[in-house]
Amino acid sequence: MHIPFASFRSRLTAGAALLGCLLAAYSLLPATAAARANSVQNLSKSISYNGKTYAVKYVAVDLTDPYLRVKPVTAEDGIGHVEDFSSMMARNHAVAGVNGAFFDSYEKDDSRRYPNGLLVSSGEPVHSGINSSFLVLPDKTAALATLKTSQDVTVLHSGASPYTFTAWGVNKYYGESVIDQVVWYTRDFGTRVDFPNTTKVVIREHRITEITQAGVTIPEDGYVCMVGNSTNNKTYIVPSLHIGDTINIKPTYTDSDTGVSGPLGAIDAAVGAGPRLLKDGAVDIDFARDGFTDPKITTQANGRSFVGIDASGRMVIGTMSSATIRDMAQVLLKLGLTDAMNLDGGASSALYANGSVLTAPGRLLSNAWIVEKSDTPQIQIAVNGSFVHEFRGYLQHETTMVPLRGILERIGAEFAWNGDTRTLTVAYNSNQLTLHPGDSTMLHNGRGVALPEAPTIVDGHIYLPLRTVTEALGAQIAWDPELYRASLAIP
Repeated sequence: MHIPFASFRSRLTAGAALLGCLLAAYSLLPATAAARANSVQNLSKSISYNGKTYAVKYVAVDLTDPYLRVKPVTAEDGIGHVEDFSSMMARNHAVAGVNGAFFDSYEKDDSRRYPNGLLVSSGEPVHSGINSSFLVLPDKTAALATLKTSQDVTVLHSGASPYTFTAWGVNKYYGESVIDQVVWYTRDFGTRVDFPNTTKVVIREHRITEITQAGVTIPEDGYVCMVGNSTNNKTYIVPSLHIGDTINIKPTYTDSDTGVSGPLGAIDAAVGAGPRLLKDGAVDIDFARDGFTDPKITTQANGRSFVGIDASGRMVIGTMSSATIRDMAQVLLKLGLTDAMNLDGGASSALYANGSVLTAPGRLLSNAWIVEKSDTPQIQIAVNGSFVHEFRGYLQHETTMVPLRGILERIGAEFAWNGDTRTLTVAYNSNQLTLHPGDSTMLHNGRGVALPEAPTIVDGHIYLPLRTVTEALGAQIAWDPELYRASLAIP
């Protein structure tokens, strides 16, 4: 599987996050971009196979529509919790959605109904795993692969050699008896990490701020690394961690089908479930390869959910009446899909499109795979060949407004936010920029430069006009109208 871009997502808070999220506008873009007609179509069809007729409800999605973005979502209270499907759709402004990865639906503790599949959003792990997976790539195409995610952590301590270790997982918990576990937590997990017999390491803005045995709050602008209190961890990992140390993380993937590995940022979004049903226009079912032995999956008929790709490259999500996995694959082949994967089914089967629940689940759900629709077209950004996953731009009065932090980090620029004076300063090579939210004048090396739109704060991030700001830093800009992507070349 070829994946075109790599990147890394920094998490920011409203407030502290203001310190760097700049970016901007671009007059070469079209003045407006109309939402594409029928880019999200909800359909239904009865398909006969092997003497039976199957009712299929499905939604076809044009991934190239710049108003749309695909991603996994989890319950409002975090990973391990569950939520009503319709509430999940409304809360996340979904225009379409289907239930996602399998989860521990029979767990009595409704705060520990953890997913059993990987979830990736904006090139960053929401939940780690090893699964048959459906991927959406930065070039707005979709693919199937068998993925394993990994999280490497490097600790930089003054006067010492870098120390690197690998987290067992992201936003997982292996139980109180597994004292050797090392787990990475983000705000996707919830607000706190309180598991006993573990050391919690709080990281904000890539620096360790606290090391404690007590429960901790997961910072909005950072992470928590939980280290089990095993002899091995207390001998090697914990002594290598100090307050003030710099922490760098490297999320990666390995494609078991091809052996290819790379930065997880090469994938925009992914959901892991299985088994695989179709590949390249043919049935491709291998229960052993995909790790399934439960008769509910391997032999029995049940209500089903799926995600796949049709011959025109559209993503297709849907549900169907009771079927075996093998019959389901044949039905989807007759429906016109070329690639497809099974999702969690049975009482979890759920489908939503254009304001209506088309298939209502019989239980609360842990996670879902949704299509989000924005009010304005989203602008992709690439910097020197590196795709910026963590942010998208938007059009405002014919000007492209985008946050700049991802660009500045990729070129090694220095930047700082002063909350008292509400001033953003940027230094790169011989260029010094000073900007203020609401002020349509930028200082470039002390000289006033008019901006087509004043900097605007959206969800705690500063958005600026791309062309004016990045060209002041020496950027050349190319526009791809198909991907709705601005590619920057910055020396």
